[in-house]
Amino acid sequence: LLAVDGKLDEPAWQRAARLTGFSEYRPVDGRPASDETEVRVWYSASALYFGVIAHDAEPGAIRATNADRDNIDRDDSIRIFLDTFNDRRRAFIFGVNPLGVQEDGVQTEGSFNAGRMFGMNGSVDLSPDYLFESKGVLTPQGYVVEIRIPFKSLRYPTTPGAKWGLNVLRKTQRTGREDTWTDARRVASFLAQSGTMAGIGDVERGVVTEVQPFVTGAANGTRVSATEFSRP
Repeated sequence: LLAVDGKLDEPAWQRAARLTGFSEYRPVDGRPASDETEVRVWYSASALYFGVIAHDAEPGAIRATNADRDNIDRDDSIRIFLDTFNDRRRAFIFGVNPLGVQEDGVQTEGSFNAGRMFGMNGSVDLSPDYLFESKGVLTPQGYVVEIRIPFKSLRYPTTPGAKWGLNVLRKTQRTGREDTWTDARRVASFLAQSGTMAGIGDVERGVVTEVQPFVTGAANGTRVSATEFSRP
């Protein structure tokens, strides 16, 4: 099992597919990104791996904190969107800040529900917690993050040769810029402008794992607060 340490020094990373040529999405879409971003992608029988090399003209100004999960809005970040059914309507989100602190959830196009974050292209629900590994390190040129997403954390079609929608969004906090791998425009559906990932096969599907922030169960003991029980 490859160690997720943010170094990208194993041989597999040298053979990985490389996504480059990011463009600005916000505040002005359609122009080349100011800073270079390279995303490397490969998979094993059990997991999908992403390695992100984010160059920054002012590496000392990168914003990265040891924030709580799903609370990295004030940091620089990378968000991976996986539309595993390629329907351009719903995608898993796996996000990290430059230290590897995690954010995850689901983006749904054209769906608006209470308790969700809204945008012009749908809603983002950060309540699901999926099992994945991440690690990030600051470098003299910017930062590097490494992400391992087990296939058992995803739902996806079993049809051989199925294609997945894919996009990657990088946010630079100090400038307010957001860059995307595809040349996405804000006047259209974000997921509809995703790229395509093909060729995934012979993987270990396993049991789909999704941890929701709701717990139902029983325990022996005395309730002492809204979230705590004393054990007998």
